[in-house]
Amino acid sequence: MTHTLWSGRRTAVVGAAVASWACAGVGPATAPASASASAREEVYILRSIREQRPPSADGCSSARVGFEPFPTDAERFFSFWSVDVSPDGRVVDAHVARVAELRGCFGATSERARQHFYAEIQLGSLSLRGDGECLALGVGFPEAGLNAVRCQLVLSGAPAPYVGGVLTTNTIASQAAFGGGSEPPGYTQASIATIRLWKSR
Repeated sequence: MTHTLWSGRRTAVVGAAVASWACAGVGPATAPASASASAREEVYILRSIREQRPPSADGCSSARVGFEPFPTDAERFFSFWSVDVSPDGRVVDAHVARVAELRGCFGATSERARQHFYAEIQLGSLSLRGDGECLALGVGFPEAGLNAVRCQLVLSGAPAPYVGGVLTTNTIASQAAFGGGSEPPGYTQASIATIRLWKSR
């Protein structure tokens, strides 16, 4: 369920409004009165930013992630931020509030453009695991120094009543490895992500 707050002509889409926002010390929000208690899914629209952190203690071992990770730069950390959109759906602020974080592990496949992708996600009070892949859609696209990528994860590990979900990303990778700024400038880095979580009846 997406929590919508009106502010003038804008709509603040706060991605983790129905969770207890542990990641950023953000207070819990109240679900809108129109939200149905019988809804079978929660939908989040979030922006990811890659963070520079030391490797975790357990790293990205093949036994943990299910594939052979890259020799270097296999483990990557991302914060997730809620976004503000205009009434026509255009994102006008992709850095509203920190609501989640992801630790990802990446590895090569038999196809150069395709990578293995494993993730552990903290979304409010929910801990999730994800297994999937990333696919390079274009090198030097939309301009030199940028790569367009899409990633997808099948999500599991959440407690009842959740039965699973899917995370998809529309990603731009640039010569700026960390932070929200791109090089060349002017692009929203790293990803705009959609998370859909489903519940049992």
